[in-house]
Amino acid sequence: MKNLIQVLPKKIINQIAAGEIIERPSSIFKELLENSIDANAKKIDIFIKDSGNIFIQLVDDGKGMNINDARMSIKKHATSKIENIDDLFNIKTKGFRGEALFSIALISQLEIQTKDKKSFMGIHLFVEDGSIKKEIPINMKSGTRVTVKNIFYKFPARRRFLKSYNVEFNSIIKEFYKIVLAHRDIVYRFYHNDKIMFFFEKNSLKKRIQEIFNEKDKNLKYISINKKKFSVRGFITIPGTSVKKGNQFILVNERCVTYMFLHKKIIHAYNGIIKDFNKISYFIFICANPSIINYNIHPSKKKVIIETENDIGILIQREIKNILFFQYKVNEGILNNYSILHNYINIEKNFLYRNIKINENKKSYCINYHTNVNVKKLCFYVLQKKKIETFQVNKKYILFTFKNDNMVLVDQHRAHKHILFEFFLVQKNIISEKCFPPIKIKFLKKELYFFKNFKIYLENFGFYLSILDKHIYLYKIPKKIEKSTIYKMFKNILISPYIVENMKKNKKMFVEFISIFSSIKHGTILCSKKMETLIRDIFSCKNPTYTSSGKPIFFVFNKNFFQKIF
Repeated sequence: MKNLIQVLPKKIINQIAAGEIIERPSSIFKELLENSIDANAKKIDIFIKDSGNIFIQLVDDGKGMNINDARMSIKKHATSKIENIDDLFNIKTKGFRGEALFSIALISQLEIQTKDKKSFMGIHLFVEDGSIKKEIPINMKSGTRVTVKNIFYKFPARRRFLKSYNVEFNSIIKEFYKIVLAHRDIVYRFYHNDKIMFFFEKNSLKKRIQEIFNEKDKNLKYISINKKKFSVRGFITIPGTSVKKGNQFILVNERCVTYMFLHKKIIHAYNGIIKDFNKISYFIFICANPSIINYNIHPSKKKVIIETENDIGILIQREIKNILFFQYKVNEGILNNYSILHNYINIEKNFLYRNIKINENKKSYCINYHTNVNVKKLCFYVLQKKKIETFQVNKKYILFTFKNDNMVLVDQHRAHKHILFEFFLVQKNIISEKCFPPIKIKFLKKELYFFKNFKIYLENFGFYLSILDKHIYLYKIPKKIEKSTIYKMFKNILISPYIVENMKKNKKMFVEFISIFSSIKHGTILCSKKMETLIRDIFSCKNPTYTSSGKPIFFVFNKNFFQKIF
């Protein structure tokens, strides 16, 4: 009986291996370009014909090879980069496996012309089917010229899988961009069908990004992180509405790679800033000790793994968030010093102002809701109690027990309003917290001028804002203020200009205004933790009994109260 499992012939094995390395013309282009860089070339000329399907040639002024090395270079696993197993953990070159030229020689007609500085003559090799068919000694300068013709000429099935000329040419261009982005100390000249397409001289990273991708200078934001085992530098962009698709590059030790873990960390730093992550552009260069990088996980070295990827990802994300945060501290020089405040001065006092003014001048008429209750003892009880069991009643009140014989009913709106009132009135240095992303509120242009006049005064209350393009960006708000209340509060400032005009003279009036619109409203469902915090905060106030307008904040039910009812 004939055995079904057999060892493949060596020729088929080699062709399978070559297929893993060489997928299309751009694969050949990439391997040849990386060889030139490993040879320390300072000038590289590239010649492409018909999108690389029939002709790819690279000419460099690198170290070149002597005759024996040239002959060895087309053999499988022949390399000058690795001598022992330890070298696998200290890779500093683009190539190291010794498979590129061998694979190219199997699927095309390959010519190599090369000479090193020590040799008197160079060598011209003609290679087909992985073996040297002809060699000629030649006189040439030090360096290497590699020509690849008729890709997959003996594999018509593989040629049929090649895409259109435009698609294949764009694939070559993408590989070219990756190299010129990483290695900017080399002069490149790129020709297609005998016409020069690109000419790149030595340049900085920022200039190179602008050369290739036409990124505007103001949109590029520099990122820099330095640690013991790795460093990160590069640029991110602030995406505009006109951007259809961004350019996203991660380079590890000058090798462009696909790194999904880091990619997700980078794009999610933009959460809340932009919905379409494809519009983001980033150019991130990671330099790390080769000992913590595993390059040997993909045949064409497109993927790597870094041991400290989690630390790197967290730091990059944090740095990008900081950059985006400070981006909203914009230059307000574009706004004129024109003030439209006088347009509001003669407006009649609104209802809210009248109520505040009246309440400010009249004495408390409230009955005593705390008869026979020592408020100081109640405050002490609340602050010393480790756990306060609370219940919400009708989405308006918070109920808790006091020494088993009493029940305390707290108005959640009045309590929170009074907490804010005392906080803003008493605190000299108001603690603010960052908003990321910044709170964005749209206004009319004339309304923005109105806010500009009071920006400094608002900062005294912990509201830090920038004004740009018909929007206010709040990047810091007082710690006691809920983000969800900001929009309504700022909109109400505009319809209450008389209050704002007088707030510089009467701080208490403006504090009352902020407290009203920033406090928790009736009808708001509160969790037990939020209710407990509210109870502790109100009984930490200097005067927890009545609001600034004289209204009671809480009511105490003692056992006598229930006896009278029943």
